[in-house]
Amino acid sequence: MRIAGKKVLITGASRGLGRALAFGCAAARAARVLAGARRKEGFDALRRPAGRAGDRIDPIRLDVTRDDDIQEAAARGPIDILINNAGVAVFGGVFKGKMEEFRREIEVNYFGVIRMVRALAPGMQEKGGGLIVNIGSMLGKVNLPALGTYCATKAALLSLAQAIRADLSSSNIRVITVMPGTLDTDMSRGFDVPKIDPEEAVGEILQAIENEPHECAIGDEARGVFNRLAENRRQVEESFAKFRA
Repeated sequence: MRIAGKKVLITGASRGLGRALAFGCAAARAARVLAGARRKEGFDALRRPAGRAGDRIDPIRLDVTRDDDIQEAAARGPIDILINNAGVAVFGGVFKGKMEEFRREIEVNYFGVIRMVRALAPGMQEKGGGLIVNIGSMLGKVNLPALGTYCATKAALLSLAQAIRADLSSSNIRVITVMPGTLDTDMSRGFDVPKIDPEEAVGEILQAIENEPHECAIGDEARGVFNRLAENRRQVEESFAKFRA
C-alpha cells in the first residue's frame, strides 16, 4: 500500500522506532499520522519537530493496555494503515525477571495488538480495506535467553498475525509482520551487538508497507540470522543461548 494520502495510526510513537516511523510516514506524504504516546512528554517530543515537518503528525494519548484510550483513537475515524509498534522488554530471562514484568510484556506486546486490531479493523472494513503492520523482531524466530520472555511475545505475534490475516481476508485488510534486527534505541542500550539505525529500519519498513510481504526481515543482521536458521537452526539456537542474564 502506498502511504501517500493515507491516514496512519502508530502505537508507541513517542520515541525510538515508533517516533522515526511517525516522521517517516509524514515524509512519505501520509495525509495524517496519528502518533500514539502514553505520556505528555511524548506529545512534546512529537509536536515540536512536527511543525517543521509540515504538521502532518497528530500526537494522541494512547496506552495500548487502556481500553478507553483505544476507543478514543478509534473514534477519530477510520484509518488506512495501523502500525502496531508499542512494545516493552524485560531483561533477566525466565528465572531472573519478575512475574509482574512478564505480565506487562504480554499485556503490551500481545494483548495490546489484539485490542488495537479489534477496535480499528471495523473502521477499515467500512472503508473497504486497509493494512495492519505488526512490528515484530528477528528474536521472534530465535530466542535470546537474556530477553527470553520478550522473544516469546514476538514469536506469539507471528502466529497471531496469521490468525488476524485469515479472519480479515474477506475484508481486503492485509496483515504483515516486519522483523528488525537489533535497533539502536533505548531498549538495546548496553548490548554490544551490531545495531541498525532506526532511520534505516524505517526505510525498509516503508518499502515493506508498499510491497506487503506477509513476513519480512529488516536489516542485514536479521536477514543473516534468518539465512543461518534455514541452514542450521540448532547451531543458531546454540549460539544465541550464550546470551544469558
